[in-house]
Amino acid sequence: MPEITRKGVQLFFSQSGEGVPVLFHTGGAGDGRMWQMAGYTDNIGACHQILFDHRGHGRSGRPTNVEDHRLEEYVADVIAVLDAVGVDRAVMIGYSFGASVVYAAAGAYPDHCSAVVGIGGLRPPDDVSAKRPSIIDRLRERGTRAIIEEMAAEEDEPCPTWLVDNLSTTDAEMFALQLEGCLNAATEWEHFSLITAPALIVCGELEDDGEAALAASTLVNGTAIVLPGYGHLQAFWHGEVTAPMIRDFLTSNGLLIDSVRR
Repeated sequence: MPEITRKGVQLFFSQSGEGVPVLFHTGGAGDGRMWQMAGYTDNIGACHQILFDHRGHGRSGRPTNVEDHRLEEYVADVIAVLDAVGVDRAVMIGYSFGASVVYAAAGAYPDHCSAVVGIGGLRPPDDVSAKRPSIIDRLRERGTRAIIEEMAAEEDEPCPTWLVDNLSTTDAEMFALQLEGCLNAATEWEHFSLITAPALIVCGELEDDGEAALAASTLVNGTAIVLPGYGHLQAFWHGEVTAPMIRDFLTSNGLLIDSVRR
């Protein structure tokens, strides 16, 4: 299985297909398999797919120091994986926390990013993340599965068992350290001014109060899609809806030639 080591942390990834490189980055929980389970890998279009288990997740290493969970470490891991597979530029797709990582990577390393896609709602520009410390405490007290089940209960349709199970495999301490390490990181809004590549923001209507459209207008080449009636998890698990939208976005920007993966 392909993996590299950066600063003592093993990073696992898998790759398949040919064409434009597309790196998939998961969120606060879960691993790279979730993109396959949700249908993204079958519906995104013909491309070179790189599925990444980021630090603390899946088959990658689990550093226990909060300093190893700073946002810049996650960003550097993305670039290290691209270097390992010999890719100079890639489409970067991230879900939830992973969206924050790819926004930061696209802003810090514009020469490495051909397009960026973030799935999930955005914090308001003036949000100071006051709720995050309580989430961190709850993770450590109750565990990942309890938090994921709470999130799933907020959706207006049953969350697929495969998604709850995949997200729940992430160790609660790794999830907590990730949140803790990024508490004082720059926000997405600070990264948006640095992004020059085409950017797509996809989120559910129930997790958006106009931030997606505002972000699209802030970006040099931004597009926002708000999915009616969807919440945060739904926007991801309905890959049969979201993936074709991403495929169309990449095709319209000249990054995909075939409209359907073969």
